[in-house]
Amino acid sequence: GLHSNAVPSPIAWKHIVLFTAGYPTKRAVAVEAGSGRVLWEYGKGTAYVPSPVPWDGHFYLMTDSGMLTCLEAGTGKAVYEGERLPAPAKFTASAVALAGHILLTADDGRTFVMRAGPKPVPVAVNNLEEPMMASPAIVGNRLYLRGERHLFCIGQ
Repeated sequence: GLHSNAVPSPIAWKHIVLFTAGYPTKRAVAVEAGSGRVLWEYGKGTAYVPSPVPWDGHFYLMTDSGMLTCLEAGTGKAVYEGERLPAPAKFTASAVALAGHILLTADDGRTFVMRAGPKPVPVAVNNLEEPMMASPAIVGNRLYLRGERHLFCIGQ
């Protein structure tokens, strides 16, 4: 049903599974788990590789250039669309959500920390100065980032 390359991983929030594709057509389709019934569709804001991330009843989508869109998970209604990050960047890694924040790690090693919610508020930009294309992993109170030459662990 996506009519495009479905490279991003499906994500879920409660009973809703979101499937996305970003090339050649940008498309998101929310499906009710178990029934397969399509709940809503959205036709922009998706990426070719990075997967969206769920947080607190919302799905956060990003494009390959880091434009952010926030949709209500239950309805697909846009809270905001196409919001820019504090600086241009290219993304291959998927975003992660942590403690009310969305973390987006760019290919050049910068991680943009944005406050989740009705407006994308920039909190910080952290630069590990090493190319990164892998999605960050959260384990307990630690954030793992795999760079081209190192595995970074941030936390206690």
